[in-house]
Formats: sequence, structure tokens, C-alpha cells
Amino acid sequence: MVKNLGHTYHPSTLTRMKAKGNKWYVFVTKPKELATRAKDQVRRSTGTTDENAAKRMQHKITCEIYAEFDKALNRDPFVELVEPYWNIDKHGQVSDFLKKWGRVEVCMRVWMASEGNRELCESLFRHLQYQEALEFRAAITPKPDPYPVEIQQEKMNNLRQFIEELDGEKLVADTLSKKPEKILNTSGCPSILGCLNEYMTSRKWKSIREKTRRYTPSYIEKCVGIIGDLPIDQLLPVHAVKIAQDLESRGLANATIKNYKSALDGLVVFAKNNLNNETVTPVRPWIVANPLADVSISNYGAKKRSWEALTEDQLHHLFSLPMLGKDRLLLTILVTTGMRLDEAALLQWDQVKKDKNGITYFDLSMGALVKNDKFSARLVALPDCLSLPKKATGKLFNFKLDDDGKSAKDASRYLNEKYLHRVRFDKNDDRKVVHSLRHNLSGLLQNLVPTPSSEHLDWITGHDMEGAKTASERKRTYNQDIDLSIKYEIVNRVKHPWLR
Repeated sequence: MVKNLGHTYHPSTLTRMKAKGNKWYVFVTKPKELATRAKDQVRRSTGTTDENAAKRMQHKITCEIYAEFDKALNRDPFVELVEPYWNIDKHGQVSDFLKKWGRVEVCMRVWMASEGNRELCESLFRHLQYQEALEFRAAITPKPDPYPVEIQQEKMNNLRQFIEELDGEKLVADTLSKKPEKILNTSGCPSILGCLNEYMTSRKWKSIREKTRRYTPSYIEKCVGIIGDLPIDQLLPVHAVKIAQDLESRGLANATIKNYKSALDGLVVFAKNNLNNETVTPVRPWIVANPLADVSISNYGAKKRSWEALTEDQLHHLFSLPMLGKDRLLLTILVTTGMRLDEAALLQWDQVKKDKNGITYFDLSMGALVKNDKFSARLVALPDCLSLPKKATGKLFNFKLDDDGKSAKDASRYLNEKYLHRVRFDKNDDRKVVHSLRHNLSGLLQNLVPTPSSEHLDWITGHDMEGAKTASERKRTYNQDIDLSIKYEIVNRVKHPWLR
């Protein structure tokens, strides 16, 4: 046994693996605190078929593995949170810097490195004492400008002129820094913000998810900041274009811009259907159509970047990392079943069942669905390579729930920061996240020979049905779900060597 930072570990061994092109691999047995099965080992490639070269590399690789063990057994959640944003070349090890300068200084450097990432900064406060929290909050909260608005505008214009002269080109105007134009309301029609309160207390919101209800007023108010608090009857299609152009200039994604327009669209439709001009006879609606409805904003903002599946090497690296038993179980479920992260993170033990043939499955056919379509309500067959712990009660995992009763946000942040970021090749390899494991299984299923039918693949992963079949047609054809034994046979054809 070998001692490292107070822990005793098994010595490493060097083994040639024919299945890997005769390359030499370093094997280290995990300590019992991290092992999930008997003789659980970490395997790391030397990248060479030369035995002498492999022996020269063995010590370095072994030390790296021991360091991972040390980190897993002595984990500091604060250090783990800041590490992905930490410049080790500039500041040295986080732990050393922390001992010398304290948590507030660490938080300040992470805040600057993340470009003021609000979500990250709020997470940092969980690890600060009261005085530390006061100091950090004061440091990252901008002080109000003491000058009157007119002088602020003059200063902004002078700065803009200086930068334009320096760069030799015009700056993109910031709409919110402009003095709003005076709006003349000759008809007495209520303005956008004049409708907002009535809109937000309407019956519509009883059936809308909490997250959408909470963000809608903010989206509408920001649209008003761009086009002004116009009377509803003065809205024109060009105003939707102005909103899209302004938000694009701020670097927002197309999907986010659509959220802003959708929020304003909803208010305008409400006004069309509910608000009338009662000063005239007969009473007439203030507007008879939504002037923003036909404006396409599909060409504004950055397009959505889809997640990429992990490479085979990254899968081996991921599952060789030291990790807690529940973390390994969740990642294994994702890569072997193709379930959505929320579907897996919200699993209850009473959803774990066996059919008459002894096939273990997750029952997603009842209760609230994480995706609002009937095809995600299904039975998920578990392959033989997925072993569950002894059955208990309650939830399998304990991630926080958001306002909509979902856990994906908390689970994604935790798993990405703790594991997925560590298997990326470099800083540009930023499309590899925990959601990538669902893509991995989809690709593995498509590569099976013979390839299962698209209907079978859809029912396994819960994807929407391809083609023109309606939900009722699909139900008649497959009685709402294909036979569990078919899914069990298909998922067992997929090999997962990274789980060994």
C-alpha cells in the first residue's frame, strides 16, 4: 500500500491491452470509500505500445490518479465550485491562494474570470460567512452614479465620441442610454405598462408554469426600455424588429430574443381580446389584431448551439474518475437508457418495477412529465449492465427543485462542474455536458446492425415521433408503448466498455 496525503492507496500496475491496440494502461484499485463494486479500478492509458516508455510514464500517471483520490476524499465544495474558472498559471493552486488571501479574494477573481456570471456569483455566497458575504456583495455591486441624468448623458456622449475617434468607427448605439422620445397619446389607449398588471393577474396564468409567469414582466419591461411605453394602438411591426436588433447587439441568443417577443406578444393578444375603448358608441376594441404577430425574428441573435456526444476516450475518462456512488449511478442511467436528465434526477423508488418476465424498468407512464408530450410517457427498460442499489423509498437522487418542480438545473450544474468539465479536451471543447450522454446513446442505437426502426428508437428515448403519424395513430399502432421486451433486447445490444 502507498501513503498519499494521509490516505493509503493500492500500488499501480502496468498492463498491455490488446483490445486497445496493444497500448499500455496504468491500473489503480480504488479505495473502498470510492469503490462501487468489488475490485473497482481506475484505468488510464499511457498512449504508447513501448513498455519502457510506459514504465517511465507510470509514476506520473499514478500520482495524478492518487491526486484525484485525494480530491474526492477531501473535497471542499467551495474549491470545486471555483476551480473551472480558476487561472492556476496566474494565481497558483486554489487551496494555496485560499489559505493566504481568504475566500473573498478568491470570489473576486472568479467573478472577474466569469465576467460577472450572476448565477455563479450567487452560488459563491453559499460558502461565505456573514462578514465575507457583506464584503463580496459590496465589491460586486456597482455604486449609483451621483450625477443628474442630463450630466450622465453628456458624459456618455463624450465617452462615445472619444472611443469612436480612437477606433475610427461608429459604436453600436445602446438604446437604453438614449433619452426616450416623448410619446403623444391622442386616443387615450392604455400603454404597454398600463396593461401589464391586469395582464399578469388574468386567468391565463393559472395554467402557465411558474418560471414563465415570473420572468414575463421583466421581459416586457425591457422591451419597453427599447421602444418606449407606447400606447397599445401605436404598436407597429417595426417595433418587433427594433427589439430584436437591440437585443442582438447585446449578444443575446435567438432563443432568448424570442422569449422577449413572445412575452410582449402575449400582452398584446390579451389587450386585443379584453381591453375596449368605452368612450365611443358602440364600444370598440383598442386593437383588432396583434401587429407584432407576423414579424419573423428567426435571423436575429446567435443560433442555438447543440450539445455534442462525448468521444469514446472521454467516456472512458469520465467513468474512470473517482465519484460518489449516486453520481455514478445517475451518469450510468443517462448513458445506458438515454433518459432526459430531469427524468432521471426526479426518479422515485416506486417507479422502479419488474414485469412478468423479470425485466427491471423505470415507469414514466404516470404522473407529471418533464416534457410536455405524450411520447415521453413510457416504460424505460434497464440493460443488464445497469445495476441498481438495494431498493429503498422516496427519491433516488436529492437535487433541489426549481419553481416548476424540476431538478435539471441543479443536477446539470453539479455534474458538469464536478465531472464533465474535467473530461473536455480544451477550453474550446465546451459543448460536452451531462446532456451529451443522451446524445451518446442515441448515436449508439443508430449504429446498431440491424438498426432498430425509428418508432422503436423514439419509444426508447422518448423522442417525438418522426413523420406524419399523429399521437392517436401511434397509440393504435403500438398500444401507447412498444413491448418492454423489445426495448430490453435493443438496449442490451449496445455495448458500454467504459462501465467496466
